[in-house]
Amino acid sequence: MLDTIHIHINCKPPRKHRPFPSLVFAFGLPTLKESPYMPVEVTLTNEQKVSVTLSPKTATGKPAQLDGVPTYTVQSGDSTVVPAANGLSAELISSDTPGDTQVLVEADADLGAGVVTISDIITVHVQGAQAENLGLTVGTPVPK
Repeated sequence: MLDTIHIHINCKPPRKHRPFPSLVFAFGLPTLKESPYMPVEVTLTNEQKVSVTLSPKTATGKPAQLDGVPTYTVQSGDSTVVPAANGLSAELISSDTPGDTQVLVEADADLGAGVVTISDIITVHVQGAQAENLGLTVGTPVPK
């Protein structure tokens, strides 16, 4: 396996008794640009929900198509997910109790007859909602 390719380019011969000048280029193996995408994490209270949207991209970050409707599966935890009909978005609904939920999102990247599954994980961290007020009420006055 090659890891470097050398190309020599010779120029016109110089004066007598001097070697030919040359340029040497070295090319490494091609690599993909670094991706800014990582698994997603979101923190909600046990009174919140959030929308997520898929925007499929190629390895270099250009828009891409999917074959079929992406699927969302709760792998662990008590939060729920409600996908849109086309699967390109969904609502993540926090559980009533604090804790983490992991949602697996899968789609077919092969636009032909084959199947190439790509996936991402969404981690939903659920925290208990804090009290906003004391809920103080005053009773009806009565004689002493």
